[in-house]
Amino acid sequence: MSLSLGMAGGLVLPQPIPREAIRRHGRALRLCGEELADFVEIVSGIDDFWVATEQRKQTDAAVRAARGMSRQR
Repeated sequence: MSLSLGMAGGLVLPQPIPREAIRRHGRALRLCGEELADFVEIVSGIDDFWVATEQRKQTDAAVRAARGMSRQR
């Protein structure tokens, strides 16, 4: 999932996968109890890391682009 900010060509920030969606997928894999809890924790941790990394990359790119635009003026 992503969040779009700004006008056309604006910043699109990734958003975390809803925990309930991860839980539903775990149940579809026939996980339950502690296995399901572990699955949700592991996948959520991976997703949180990916979202933070991508948001940082996109923010850094936007800052670089803004600095480049201000130098052109």
